Amino acid sequence: MGSPSTAITRLDLSISYAEFALAAARKGYIGLQVMPAIGVDIEAADFAKLAVAELTSNVETTERQPKATYSRDSFQWTTDSYAVQEHGVEEVVDDATIERYGDILRAEVIHTQRAIDRVLRRLEYDIADLAFDSTTTFSSYNTAASTAWTTRSTATPVEDIDDAIESVIGQCGMRPNALVLSDYALTEMTRTAQIQDLLKYSGQDDPKMLRAISGLKDLFDLDYVLVGKANYNSAIRGATASFSRFWDATKAGVYCVNNDGMQGDLEAPTPHVGRTIFSTSGNAAVPGVGDGEDSLIVEEYREEARRGGVIRARNKRQVKVIHAAAGHVITGVTA
Repeated sequence: MGSPSTAITRLDLSISYAEFALAAARKGYIGLQVMPAIGVDIEAADFAKLAVAELTSNVETTERQPKATYSRDSFQWTTDSYAVQEHGVEEVVDDATIERYGDILRAEVIHTQRAIDRVLRRLEYDIADLAFDSTTTFSSYNTAASTAWTTRSTATPVEDIDDAIESVIGQCGMRPNALVLSDYALTEMTRTAQIQDLLKYSGQDDPKMLRAISGLKDLFDLDYVLVGKANYNSAIRGATASFSRFWDATKAGVYCVNNDGMQGDLEAPTPHVGRTIFSTSGNAAVPGVGDGEDSLIVEEYREEARRGGVIRARNKRQVKVIHAAAGHVITGVTA
């Protein structure tokens, strides 16, 4: 099998962070909203972060007496680390296929889009798996719903979510700003008698202006209600398709999300649950790609053994929980 001697970076096909996130949103993916992207120019490093107990200080005396000094304080740093891992896929642009069905430009675009979709699917899977990991990552920060929301007559999702919000406040001192759940969990929650009554008396159930999500944001005082709508084929290649949701329909979560538009540091002065760390090492200032911060590099090389070209899409990234205490998972929300 032939191997590439030279891979040419296709600047016209590579995409920026903003384009990468937009492509994810168009697919119904919410991962990059739960764990927003941030760029780093070193692929593995330790970084200092504040311990959760230090993020919100105690109430102290701030009054200064004449000739006295001001009250001073110090805080304790802890150490964390990250190490991005390379991810990528390839698509073969076969000469025979082009000769039969279309021109090279059309084939390149189709294969590039397929490659981007494949990378996006894996990223969404990884973020959803980590954010809803009640076994390890959030083993100390999860509770079960009092009654599954599929038991529509007696379920109490308001209390379940209120309790989770209070748990996060008690865990890290900050009120979470995002509720995350699957489309199925959202449907079952909004069909419960409890939520139906609240929507009814708020006027949100008018069929001409039904706004369940905005109603839930108001109800729980949240900035975001993020609903995972996308599915993937969980069957092995060649087997009958079996579709699963990326975001586990039996779980929901509340989180402190820090979406600073790529401008912040890994450690912010307020607790946040996590980030998706992308490496910009070696890829900075690529002409024509956003602001030079390219989230997905597309390359092309020739493979004569297959008589075709190969399109490769790649990046280096890590999905990283920064403060597990800034999140709380609710299990058993659907039966």
